Amino acid sequence: MNHNASAYRLIAFPLAVLMVFTLVPTVLGMGLSVFEWGGGADAPRYVGLAHFRAMAGDETMRHALVNTLGYVALSVPPTILLAFLLAVAVDADWFVGKAVVRATIFMPTIVSIVAIGFVWRWVLDDQAGLLNWGLRAVGVADPPNWLIDGRWPMAWIILVAVWRGVGFCLVLYLAALSSINRNLYEAAAIDGASRSQILRFITWPSVRPMTVFLVITSVIAALQVFDLVYIMTPGRENQYTTVLNLYLYRQFAEFANFGYAAAIGIVIFAITLVFTAVQLGWVRWRGGAA
Repeated sequence: MNHNASAYRLIAFPLAVLMVFTLVPTVLGMGLSVFEWGGGADAPRYVGLAHFRAMAGDETMRHALVNTLGYVALSVPPTILLAFLLAVAVDADWFVGKAVVRATIFMPTIVSIVAIGFVWRWVLDDQAGLLNWGLRAVGVADPPNWLIDGRWPMAWIILVAVWRGVGFCLVLYLAALSSINRNLYEAAAIDGASRSQILRFITWPSVRPMTVFLVITSVIAALQVFDLVYIMTPGRENQYTTVLNLYLYRQFAEFANFGYAAAIGIVIFAITLVFTAVQLGWVRWRGGAA
């Protein structure tokens, strides 16, 4: 009994912090989603599920949903696959300068996303940007406006997200690779297995638990994308760059439509929950470790 009491006292403070800053705002947001309220002294007006019904005919909401799901689909798999391949190369016995390469690739992960967004916004700027300056220098008279024209902004946002996320996944994959029994590689080599066969049948299955972890956490993070889009396309987002969290922010901060913004938050929460449940269910169905 004393051990149980000590355990509860140990987790009491973290649970209290979690409840105050996560659980309570979540519950209040769910409640606010069924009210119409613009802040101020006016009392909230109950509207039921009107906000959710309005989303069905909201074209901007539809674009934001498609863009968010597209961002997840085009940023998460390349990040994880590239990190895995780089980790395999860095972990190889023949690779020289492992510490330097590992630190260099990991560096963008620890740099502020705000700083990264501003630097890339300068690089891609239509007039003063480094990229267009280089293109004009080699004879391209009219290079695109990378942060405004069509689908280019989202393409660059995805590329920057992959570039930044590879380092984190790389370090975790290296930790997973270090736990693989080297005798497996030696036995496979003696049996005549090629490098691709070793990679497919030994290395990849051995890091599967880490892959599951990275896929789930990366999908959750990608569904919450906001800062990179907001910084790289400040006030200039189009139908291809508006994502759910950015649309939520506009409704909340610019239009003071708190109820509708809360309803969008509930949709994001529900999508995240469904994606996580599907991934965990798939892992358990395949008999893997979650």
